[in-house]
Amino acid sequence: MNSKFIVIEGLDATGKSTLAPKLGNRLGAALLQCPPNLESLDLSPNLRAHFDNRPPNQRRAYYRAANLIASEMAEVALKAGHVVMDRYWPSTVAFAALDGNSDLVQEWQGSYPPELRKPDAVILLTVNEENRRRRMRGRGEPVTAEEQNLEFIQRREAVLGEYRQFHPIEIDTSDRDADTVLDIVIAALHSADIIV
Repeated sequence: MNSKFIVIEGLDATGKSTLAPKLGNRLGAALLQCPPNLESLDLSPNLRAHFDNRPPNQRRAYYRAANLIASEMAEVALKAGHVVMDRYWPSTVAFAALDGNSDLVQEWQGSYPPELRKPDAVILLTVNEENRRRRMRGRGEPVTAEEQNLEFIQRREAVLGEYRQFHPIEIDTSDRDADTVLDIVIAALHSADIIV
């Protein structure tokens, strides 16, 4: 079997965490997330929460390191079959666009560092802002600083523009249920000869 590495990307509340397990189940794939669930009781019960509140250069360094760990996890899992990953390197680069003149964006726009496994497909989920806000409210989670930045359309479009530099298969999830989105993604992967 020719195992494929498929990454699901997009802003918060576009349906990534709903699609990833459904797609993984349909393909019989291992399901991974980036950043991986890493814990450190010395810093915080959750390293991601800790670094999300740090200055941009520290936050980006954490995500860059997390990508290396996720890449290694994908390499191991690919030996047994397909891998579906909820977020990866494109998110790290895309969200660095919120930092202004980020070296990360300038150096890695649309490309992967050699130490990272390049995915076979990137699925970019998008949603209209009305649906995205409704979904965010429905989660009942605290709003992060990055999410507050995305309230401004220019910043949101800058992040989406960076995602698009990775030549993803883009799927609009606005007003579509999870099963319909899954069917559209499967058809797109077949059409691109990624999954046969």
